[in-house]
Parts: sequence; structure tokens; C-alpha cells
Amino acid sequence: MTACDCCGTELDDSGAIDLDLGLPPGVRAPTLLAGGNVLLTGDAAYVRCVLLVELTGDLELWFGAWMRVDPQDARHAAGSWDGPGYASLKFTGTFAHDIKPWDGLRGVEVAAEVREPEGLPEYVRHPLLGKVWDRDEVLSGYLVELPVSIQQKLPGRWSVERTAGLTPHVLEEGLRFAGPGRAVFVDVRRAQGTTADRFLELALEGAPDVPEDQRFQERDGVELRHALWLTSAPGQHEFHGHVARFGEMVVVTCVHDDPADHAWARHVLNSVRYRTGPRS
Repeated sequence: MTACDCCGTELDDSGAIDLDLGLPPGVRAPTLLAGGNVLLTGDAAYVRCVLLVELTGDLELWFGAWMRVDPQDARHAAGSWDGPGYASLKFTGTFAHDIKPWDGLRGVEVAAEVREPEGLPEYVRHPLLGKVWDRDEVLSGYLVELPVSIQQKLPGRWSVERTAGLTPHVLEEGLRFAGPGRAVFVDVRRAQGTTADRFLELALEGAPDVPEDQRFQERDGVELRHALWLTSAPGQHEFHGHVARFGEMVVVTCVHDDPADHAWARHVLNSVRYRTGPRS
């Protein structure tokens, strides 16, 4: 692990993530063979294979993903799965899934082969192979707990770190990331023609009065960053952060049980970014 320059929080920035895509779309009550790795339906057959997608930050994404194959090939695979012929299995067919954020993957021609006798066949020809993809762009769309931290995309041009181990939930007013002893609430607000100072003034109307050593405010170029923190109840600590610029503001509220997590909350606020380049 590496450490954050601003607060010392440990950053987990490499490893592998396994994601199972489930059954192919539209498949119901199939006949399962070979330990559930070959399936037959009334008019189609599938083999479960592993798709390894490389992401930035030395991260690998492993999908358990089905390939549609000729029914005869599927039956041959099922008969060879636990025998000496398994190591030489190769398949060609079409990819059976859609995977966000990519378009047009279902139905493309693909190929897979067994590379490890103890593992599933691996895709060796697929549109996602041979390129390193942006981890934040890819993983922001997966609303599941992740073992690594990512820069979660927010509405518009904003992003914020989604810390490893926190599960995201979409709320009417924004996003919530929650895990044992920690929660983050993120809301993007817009008001055309409102300056950063006025935006912050409005946000702080009715805010609790806290000592000077429990607040900070700093200006970074066109952005105004502010936070205040307090203990709202025994064992519950709140950190209320704001990042404002002309016409827009991100509100970040961190709630944590451990007082030492104040550094983590400060890190989350510091992670808020506004992308100034062309929209992707």
C-alpha cells in the first residue's frame, strides 16, 4: 500500500477483483452440466469462461462470463470437463453479455481456451483484451462493495473517492457509501450565477456552531473548500465538507464511529475533483 500525501491514509491501489455476470440475458431454468459451467437451453448452449480485463493502477478485473457456442461443442466440453481432455479444450462462439461501460459486446465473435488445468477456460480473443482501461471510468458503474478505492464519478464533471469496503447506494439527493463504522453522503448542487462564497454561505445557514479548531476554510484557485466537524452523539462523529465553485458545489458528509477516522474524512473531502477538460 501507499499513503495519502495529505493525511497519511493508506491507499490500496492494486490487486484483482472478481465479478460474476450471472446467467446470459434471457436464459431461464437451463440444464446445467460440468459443475454448472456448461448450460443448455432449448435452442442454445453456453460455456462459462474467464475474461481478464486490465485496468490502470495495476488492477485486474476478472469476469465470469458466458460464451454462446455450438450445442455439440458444449456437450463435448461437458464430457471432457473432469477428464484428461479438459486441458486441450478450445472454444469459438459469441459473447453472451453486455458489460458497462462498454457498448456492443453482446454477440461479438470471441474465442477461449483452457490455460490452467484447475481453472476455467480464458478468453483469448475479445474486444476488451489488449488494452489497459481506466479503473475509475469502469468501476464507477458498479454499485457493489469493492476491495480497492476508486475515484467515483458524480453527476456532471465531479468525482470523489469511494473508499475500499464501502457499498454505494443511489439516493434521490445523491449517493451514499456505507460500511462498518463509516458512511459518506455526497450531493452535487447547482445554482446558475451563484458565486462560490455565496454557495458556501447558503450551505452553512443553520449549521452548528463549532470551535475554530473544528473547522477550516481554504481557497484553491476558483474553488472554495470548507469543513466543520463535531461529535453529534457518544461514539458518532460527523464531518461536513463543501467544495464550491461558480454555479456548483459538492457537499460531502462523513459519519464515523472511530475518532481516528477524522483523517479519513478529511482525505475524502480532499479527493473531490472537478474535471475541466472535454466531457467524456
